[in-house]
Amino acid sequence: MARLPDIDATLATVERIASAPTAPFHEFRAMRAIAAELDALGIDAKTDAYGQLHARVQRGRAVRSMALVAHTDHPAFDIIRADGREGRARILGGFYARFFAHEVNVLVCDDTDAPSFTAVLDDYVPEPDLPNNSLGHCRIRATQTLRVGQWAALDLPAFEARGDELHLRAADDLALAAVVVLALAALRDDPRPHDVHAVFTRGEETGLYGARLVAEDGLVPKDAIVVSLEASRALATARPGAGVVVRPGDVYNTFSNEGERFLRVARERLAESGIPTQRALLTGGTCESSAFVRMGWITTAIALPNVNYHNQTEDHDRFVPEIVRLSDLRGAVALLVEGVAAAGADEDESWWPDVRNVPADMRARMRTALDAKRRD
Repeated sequence: MARLPDIDATLATVERIASAPTAPFHEFRAMRAIAAELDALGIDAKTDAYGQLHARVQRGRAVRSMALVAHTDHPAFDIIRADGREGRARILGGFYARFFAHEVNVLVCDDTDAPSFTAVLDDYVPEPDLPNNSLGHCRIRATQTLRVGQWAALDLPAFEARGDELHLRAADDLALAAVVVLALAALRDDPRPHDVHAVFTRGEETGLYGARLVAEDGLVPKDAIVVSLEASRALATARPGAGVVVRPGDVYNTFSNEGERFLRVARERLAESGIPTQRALLTGGTCESSAFVRMGWITTAIALPNVNYHNQTEDHDRFVPEIVRLSDLRGAVALLVEGVAAAGADEDESWWPDVRNVPADMRARMRTALDAKRRD
């Protein structure tokens, strides 16, 4: 029977990971937080040539393996010019220009764990920079001396639990990085045969760069089923609180029916335990499964419905925390655990054996009907 992770352990894991400020190409604080969680669980983690974390949990002889992929960056700002306490900050990732019509409060960080300090962005200049998925740049005025190489994240609460709502500075995608860690923790103690790889990537918000490098360099086995994890824009067909979403594709690509098979088995098991799930085509953007399906991997994906996606809302032009539901997040962990176990046993959905082959009497009946028509 499918089981949800403990609430207190879930909240603690999400808070520790999501509290790390992060930015495209500057994900090292988040990576250290994730590595600390894995180390506490006794799960070995390795860093690839691109600074991305890889881990693996396996037991017994699994028929099929899965690779869970979650990115560790979030739209933010890169300081590209500095003169004392003023400079210019380049926008990195998917923000809308209208949110820079007034001052934006940010936290200036570096890639160490040095204390951050506050700053204000204004004087937005549109200057598209496609390789960095950038709208342009802003003036930055800080409370301390700036230097090139520092970066800034939105000055928003990193983590707040309000009942079932989790208000996060970067639910996309640190909440799902926490889901991967929680799934590995559950599978570490699961007696069923399973084999799961975990990859925590970089540079997703600017062009899926980390995932593309993993795919191009073959850093996960080609026979592993790749599962992308996202906190994607909530839609009428993907409602917060209605369960984790299994997504058959994104705005550009269709994923693999064979990969989704094991998530369908998992959905059946969750349904038996009264845990809701959803299935919807999410067209708000491109997820990391697209980096793999184009290179020949069997892929699928899941998502948490994310309110205020990329900290933006249609109601006004002020940045706000992203919101995901704790219940959806815990369901995502349960779904992945059951999906990995189903892959390990190469299981089919309950209905499939009954429809795999047409019964002999129906085959004969269909032929009889055709013969009768020909005689007429």
